[in-house]
Amino acid sequence: MESTHYRNRVHLIIERTLNGLDYEYVSAGLNKNELEKLQLSFDETSQVGQFNEGYCYSVKRTAQHLIYSVINTSMKDNAKRNGFFAVRLIVKHNELLSRVMQYLLQITTQFINHMKDGSLNNQNYDLILEEAAKDIKRVNCIKPVIDLDKTIYYQFLNLTLDQSDAFNNPKLVYASKVYFLDEQSIQNEGVAQQFGFQSAQNFFGKVRKITFNNTTTNGLRVKINEQEVSLAKDQFIICKDGDRVQYKLIFDSRYKDVNIFEGEVEVRPEEIVLPKRPLLEPEKSSSGLVWAWIIGPILGIAIGYWGIEFAMNVMGIGQKTEANVVVDSIKPVDNFSFKIDTAKSKALYLEFSDSTLQGYVFNYKGKAEGWKFYKKGEEKNTKNLTKAELRSIFLDEDRILLFCDQLTAQIPSDIPEDKPAATNSRPIDSGEITSEKNNKVKPEKPEKQSSQPAKGGTKGRESKV
Repeated sequence: MESTHYRNRVHLIIERTLNGLDYEYVSAGLNKNELEKLQLSFDETSQVGQFNEGYCYSVKRTAQHLIYSVINTSMKDNAKRNGFFAVRLIVKHNELLSRVMQYLLQITTQFINHMKDGSLNNQNYDLILEEAAKDIKRVNCIKPVIDLDKTIYYQFLNLTLDQSDAFNNPKLVYASKVYFLDEQSIQNEGVAQQFGFQSAQNFFGKVRKITFNNTTTNGLRVKINEQEVSLAKDQFIICKDGDRVQYKLIFDSRYKDVNIFEGEVEVRPEEIVLPKRPLLEPEKSSSGLVWAWIIGPILGIAIGYWGIEFAMNVMGIGQKTEANVVVDSIKPVDNFSFKIDTAKSKALYLEFSDSTLQGYVFNYKGKAEGWKFYKKGEEKNTKNLTKAELRSIFLDEDRILLFCDQLTAQIPSDIPEDKPAATNSRPIDSGEITSEKNNKVKPEKPEKQSSQPAKGGTKGRESKV
């Protein structure tokens, strides 16, 4: 049974110059009347007819398709003029075909055999096309949406080897057409230049290939000429030499420029620079000036009567060399640096490098749930993060305030104080008493009233005064 599943992925055209340009084979799924309109069929006589080397290859791009061709340049038409036959394999514009040179040569060999034995009416390439469909891959490059370069380029290769990788060079996404010539026929370079072709080597020097090595768990954003492009993990960028490329991780505050021409960019999170807390200056007290006006005259009189040493002893200003001098040490400002992990869920998971906090994990799921924390390995014992809970971690109130300031400065949020214990705010009225035993407020039970006197007269009842 004929296999047809490949026909939506790879197509084949065989063209030959006999009486003009004729079709020797068109695979199922293609409309012969639409081939020229779709730029899938083209007469290359004027371009390749001067190449005296037998075979060359080409890669042509359109807005919808990628066409690989092997061209025999030594054929003659019915009038004995220079002509060609071409085998063309066609895939979608955003795909490429691995081992394409192998499939082109297999089809060419089979077609020549059909010509030799006169069996062109029995051509069937289904098995080759089915195998080729398995080698179709999606293009991994991302490029700005611009018009293709209409210049035709050429490149010399050793065509005795499989050059499929050269045919699929990602930098060629900007070129509308490239001819690949055998490096043994370098004399054809003059012919190519005569037709206005340009060397692909010059073209490659103006195209950049940039990959991003993102080892973080954070998403990557990339801009080309201020336009943001979506970049999957295994994709790379192809752009021109004058294009501006920028990138940032999702939690970075700004984009960074890619300064290299091409190559790999090592993606690193933005360094967090925390603002330094200003050192508090001691308040200047005006009372010191008042005391100076009072003590100054008294000290002057005392020195005049008793001498300076006696006066200073009386005033308690003894000159002691062993007097203790208290110097307030300036504490270095802590930098509670952390790394963010979003792999577990949409929440932010923070791990701090500070030695006091290394045994804890903090997470934030937005204002609705706020901050929570737990000891590493004890996620089931997750607690709400409050300043009261932080006191069980830090012994220094200043470090608690500093930690909260730095955390909420980087991730706008709030660290609450511990919730106050619930109290009974209902006022005590004259009908309630407080028990010393359980400190609970209980209303006094009213004495039951009865219209009938109790048995035994007034026994057990208080008399009214």
